[in-house]
Amino acid sequence: MTRHILSAVTLVATLIAGTTHAAPPDAPRGERPPAPGLANQAVAQGQVQRMLINPYGEVAGLRLADGTLVKFPPHLADALTAAVKPGDVVRVIGRPQARGTVLADAIVNTASGQTVYDQPPPLGEDRPLPPHLRAQKLQPQQVEGRVDTVLTGPRGEANGVILADGSIVRFPPESLRLSVQPGAPFAAAGLGTRNALGTALEAVSLGTSLSALQPLYDRSR
Repeated sequence: MTRHILSAVTLVATLIAGTTHAAPPDAPRGERPPAPGLANQAVAQGQVQRMLINPYGEVAGLRLADGTLVKFPPHLADALTAAVKPGDVVRVIGRPQARGTVLADAIVNTASGQTVYDQPPPLGEDRPLPPHLRAQKLQPQQVEGRVDTVLTGPRGEANGVILADGSIVRFPPESLRLSVQPGAPFAAAGLGTRNALGTALEAVSLGTSLSALQPLYDRSR
């Protein structure tokens, strides 16, 4: 299984390449004072329960105490974690998506006033590595447990889960062949990261338990 998982590096790198939503072109890097009128565009507010990571181990959003999922570009992970910590109350400016998910344009720490804006990755030496090179740092991971939260794409399609222990599994929507309702048993193996913030992976096999995993991709190709 390990050899099969490692052979999927290039494919997984393509699947987990993120999409960035640009801020206005004159926005400086990182934080800046709130722009006029943004305070009226908040789509969510609440206490941060946990930071959400992607398979590379980068913070790519937040989960609020009421269950709201907030998506944010992972190349801004350092700016976000510097401004916001679990337990802080935040105001999210952005656009609602399906099933209690918000795509954030800005995240405001209501106590400190620190605001982090979505903006393009930097040019030059600080620009993130391309996905196929970043994927070389991923390691085989396995997780098993009960589904706590179903993650969705912009059209409401299930493309991942958060398990009861906080592990995050991502998968292509068209590959799903089992129930991902909250409370359902779930297991996955794939490539990802385990760090102080938890475990996240892009699945190459799924099942109701580790002993019943089924591959998502044709091994003969």
